[in-house]
Amino acid sequence: MKKTYLSLAMFFTCIGLFTNNIHASEILDANKKITSYVQTTPEINFDDAYISVNETDGTATLTISISALPQNDATVDVSVLLNESTAVDGQHYTYTNETLSFTTSGSLTKSITISIPNNSDAQPDTLLALELSNATNATLGDTNLSVVYILDDEMHAPTATNELGINFATSYAITGANPGSEIVAHDPSTERLFVMNSGNASIEILDFSNPLNISTISTIDLSSYGDSGTSVDFYNGTVAATAVPDAVGQNGTIVFMDTNGTVISTVEAGALPDMISFTPDGTKLLVANEGEPESDYSIDPEGTISIIDLTGGIANLTQANVTTLDFNAFDSQKAQLQSQDIRLFGPNASVSQDLEPEYITVSADSQMAWVSLQENNAIAAIDLSAMQITDIFPMGLKDHSLPENALDTSNEQDFIFMATWPIKGMYMPDAIANYTINGTTYYVTANEGDAREYDAIEEEVNLEDITLDANMFPNQAFLEIEENLGKINLTSENGDTDNDSEYEEIHVFGGRSFSIYNASTGTQVFDSGSDFERILEEDPTYSAIFNATDDENELKNRSDNKGPEPEAVIVKEINNKFYAFIGLERVGGFMVYNITDPNAPIFEGYYNNRSTVDGQEGDEIQGDLAPESIVYVAPEDNSEDKGLIVIANEVSATISVYTLDNVLLFTDRFTKQAENFVLYPNPVKGEKVFFNQPTTFDLFDIQGRKILSAKNATYISTANLTSGTYIVRNLQGQTQKLLVE
Repeated sequence: MKKTYLSLAMFFTCIGLFTNNIHASEILDANKKITSYVQTTPEINFDDAYISVNETDGTATLTISISALPQNDATVDVSVLLNESTAVDGQHYTYTNETLSFTTSGSLTKSITISIPNNSDAQPDTLLALELSNATNATLGDTNLSVVYILDDEMHAPTATNELGINFATSYAITGANPGSEIVAHDPSTERLFVMNSGNASIEILDFSNPLNISTISTIDLSSYGDSGTSVDFYNGTVAATAVPDAVGQNGTIVFMDTNGTVISTVEAGALPDMISFTPDGTKLLVANEGEPESDYSIDPEGTISIIDLTGGIANLTQANVTTLDFNAFDSQKAQLQSQDIRLFGPNASVSQDLEPEYITVSADSQMAWVSLQENNAIAAIDLSAMQITDIFPMGLKDHSLPENALDTSNEQDFIFMATWPIKGMYMPDAIANYTINGTTYYVTANEGDAREYDAIEEEVNLEDITLDANMFPNQAFLEIEENLGKINLTSENGDTDNDSEYEEIHVFGGRSFSIYNASTGTQVFDSGSDFERILEEDPTYSAIFNATDDENELKNRSDNKGPEPEAVIVKEINNKFYAFIGLERVGGFMVYNITDPNAPIFEGYYNNRSTVDGQEGDEIQGDLAPESIVYVAPEDNSEDKGLIVIANEVSATISVYTLDNVLLFTDRFTKQAENFVLYPNPVKGEKVFFNQPTTFDLFDIQGRKILSAKNATYISTANLTSGTYIVRNLQGQTQKLLVE
C-alpha cells in the first residue's frame, strides 16, 4: 500500500475550516483540494529491492520509477550506504552519488549504471547498498533501498585429486514397518552388516558377502529392552546395541548379541545412551549417555560416560562391570567454563546436568577417549587407564567475517551468495574421530550444530527477536533484511557478553565444515572454512540443490540453518595416507580429504547418490538421503578385493556402497608374499607367531586400527590378543591375514 502524506499547511488549513464552523460547501471544496493534492503527489521507488550481478558482467543497472508525472519537476538523491556495503569503491564497483530528475512531461523511469570491474582478486561475494533520499515534489515509497549482490568469479572450490578412485556402486533399501537406517557396523568374518533401525528399535542383519548385491538375513527386535535404539557397534564376533526407553531420565540398556542376533547379555548404561564404541583392543565398550531433559526441565538427568569392562567375557557381564563417569568435578567451574564459550545455560542446571555427551572416539592404543559435547560446543577428554574425565576443551567460535569463512545465509535469494558477515559460528560437532601421525594424536570433528528446543527453553531465534548493541551493530535494520541475515537462525543464549540484554555478538549454529584439533591441548590446527559450500556451489550436478534439505529439492532451503550440516566422520589409513570421510546430512553424500598433513589437508573429492529432481510420486526424492554414519571396509575384508565405503542413510532408509577403485588387493602380491613373507603357525593357538625372516611390521585389527609395531622382529606375541582376525603389514606394504584362535 502506498503511503499518503499531507503538508503541515494543508493539515492546519483543514483544522481551521472546521473550527470556524464553515459551510458544508466550503468543506467539500477543501476536500477536493486535498484529494487533488494527494492524487498528484507521486511516489518514487526502486523497481527492485535487490539484484545480483556477476563480476564478469561489467555493469549493474538499477531502475527508479515515479508512480505518476509530477505537477512540478521532482528530484531524488541516489547514494551509496557505505556502512552497510561490503563492496569497496574502486575495487568492487565505481559509482558517484547522483540526483535524478523527473519532469512534468518526461519518463516515469530513470536508470542508474554502476560499473563492476572484473578484478583479479579472489575474494568473497560482496554487496552494495543504495538509498533513495531527499525527494522533492514527490514522496519516497517503501522500496527506497536496493542492494546489488556482486558475485566474485575468482574464489573457487579446491580441486579434487580423486586419488582413491571413489565411485558409487549400489544402494540397498531396508523395508518393513517404519524402516530406518541410522548406524551401520561391519563384520568381515561373517561378511555381515548390522544396521540400527532407530524407528522401530531393531537391528537389521544384512548379508554383505556380495557387497554389490546386499540382502537381508534377519531383523532383531529390541523393543523388549527399549522403545528405540540409537547405536550399534561390532568387535570380534560380538554385536552391541543400545535400547532407550521413552521415559526421560530412565537408564538405557546395552544389548550384547552374537552375529546371528542371539542375545548374550545386557547391562544398564546411563540416561539416553546415544552412541557406543568398542575400544580398539576390545577390552571395553564406551557409552555416551546424552541425558537430555524433559521438555519442561522438570527432569534433567546428568550427562555421563559408561565404561563396560569386557575382559571377563561377554557372557559373564553383570552390572558390576559397568563404571559410569560423571562431570561432578566440574560443577564448581561453571563460570570459568562459560567464559571459554562452553555453552551452559539449561534452567537451574548444574554443569553435570547441562553437558550432553554425543559421540565417542578412542585412541588406537585404547588409553584415551574423546567425547563430543555437541550442544555445549565442547569436547571432553577421558583417561581410560585412570578411568577419569580429565579435561573439557572449548571448541571456540568460527569468525564468518573472515574471507576464508564466507557462507550463504539466506533462503530468500535465487542465487548463491558466498559472503562474509559479522557473525560467529558455534562448531557444535556431532561425530568425532581421531588419528595419530608423527607421534601426535588429533581428533577430527564434523561440525553440525544443534539448538535446544524445549518448552522451557527454545534458543533458536532470528535477528528481529533480539536487540543488537548499537555500538557494535549500528545497522541492525539492514542486517534484518531477509536476503541478508534476517532469516538465519541464531541463539538467544550467547552473544550478550555484558548481560545488558543487548547482543555484542551474533552466534549461529554449526561450522559448515570439518576441523582438526590437537588432542592433547584441544587447539584447532585446521578448519575447512567455506570449502563445503563452495564445492557444492561448483558441483556440476548438486549445485542445482545447493544447501537443500534431506527431503526437498529446493535450492538453498537450509542456507538459513546450518547449510550442508556435516554429521558423520571417520578417519582411515589407506595406502599409507590418512583420509577423513565426512557425511553431509542435508544435501547428502560425503566429502573426502587427505589429512596426512593435519595442518594442510588436501581435497580428495565429493560423492553423492541423490536425485536432484523429484520422483514420480509428488515430492518423493530418489536416491540416498541423510547420511548418518560411515564405515570403511578394507580390500582384504570383502569379496570385491577393493576398498569400500558403506553409508547408513537415515531418511531414505538405505545402505549405500562406494568402491575405492584405486585401493586394490592384488592377487599377484599374495603370490609373491608366499615366497618372502610367511607367518607360522597360522592360525595360531599359542602365544607366538613367527616370521620366516626378520620383519619390520605393523599389526592391525580387522577394523583397520593399529595394535602394535616392531622392527626386524622374528615373531609376534599373541598373548594379549583376543581371538579373531588381524592384518600384518610389512615394510614393503605387503599384507597377510593372521588368525588368532
